[in-house]
Amino acid sequence: MLSPKSTKYLLICLGAGILCLFAWKICQPVDSTDTSDFRASQITPRVKAPVEDRFDSIYKRIRSSTNRNDSISSLKELQDMLKSMPPEEAVAWIRAFLAKGDDKPTGLSFIIAKGGSLEEWPTFRTFLIDALYSIDPAAAAAISREILATPTSADEWALALRNVGKSELTAENSDYLIAKTEELILNKEWQENPSIGYLNAFDVLVATNATTSTPLISDLIQRKDRKDLAHAGFLTLDRLVQRQPVEMLEQLSNDGDLQQSRPEMVSQQFARADIRDETQREILKTWMLDPTRTPAELRSFSGVYPNNNKFISNNLLTTESGQSGVELNAHDRAALEIITSWANEPEFQPVNEYLLTMIRRLDGFVNSSGQ
Repeated sequence: MLSPKSTKYLLICLGAGILCLFAWKICQPVDSTDTSDFRASQITPRVKAPVEDRFDSIYKRIRSSTNRNDSISSLKELQDMLKSMPPEEAVAWIRAFLAKGDDKPTGLSFIIAKGGSLEEWPTFRTFLIDALYSIDPAAAAAISREILATPTSADEWALALRNVGKSELTAENSDYLIAKTEELILNKEWQENPSIGYLNAFDVLVATNATTSTPLISDLIQRKDRKDLAHAGFLTLDRLVQRQPVEMLEQLSNDGDLQQSRPEMVSQQFARADIRDETQREILKTWMLDPTRTPAELRSFSGVYPNNNKFISNNLLTTESGQSGVELNAHDRAALEIITSWANEPEFQPVNEYLLTMIRRLDGFVNSSGQ
């Protein structure tokens, strides 16, 4: 049996041992795999939202796709998904992705549908920029202005210009749209190898009635080494003449370089003048009676007058429609009457043979209409 003194000593030793064991336990490093001492909220991994999983999954499929049908199917699936989301959430997803700068060609073309939207998208980013407008036009315009601050690609800029134009096509914003469209056209890299989006962006100049862009368009039309640019310039000029005939014909009258480079094309633009309008009639009269006018120009002019042909296509911003038979017949009858009276005036004798060509052409139209 232990003496009181020995018992006291034993208790002191046991107490010291317990304290040392406790101190050793505290000082040991925490095992990262042992989570028993942490709350469940601290160890639960972040779970992606289902929509994020679907978005990432679709994008991965597009990145790995080598089949255009698979790309179309995946993009249509994403299109439906975005439409089903609250607009603000869909816009947030698109903005976040565009901010990353990531992209992938889809193997598809840049095909414009009725109303200016696309039915095929050459890249994943063009799909998202196109989708923005149908989700939230105001947000589409704001994000598109951010895109237009940096030269990303011509196709992206074409859609961004469309988004701004559709949402904010006002007199105040026309200058901005015209300036950005000219910047796109003059971008050397994009101009060297123009995409379909690049060429369709010219429509913004038509939508904004950009008569101030005539010098740029004229320069492009004179590019005989670049038929693609010349044709895009011609279509733009032709459509502007139809929309703003007085201002455009006055500019063409003073564009000696273009008249010399493309005399027949310019002559056919004057054949678009509506002779019923007094101002246009005077412009046309002055042009015809100009002593520097060549027989080739006059033949080209009289052979198509009145030039009411239109190029109908789906465009990013504008829509085109042909005139009705009633409208055309009314124009032809009025023009025939005026030109017949010109043929009887002495001052028109130098161009009489061309007037007779126009009279025969118009007479045929009027008599064949049966009205």
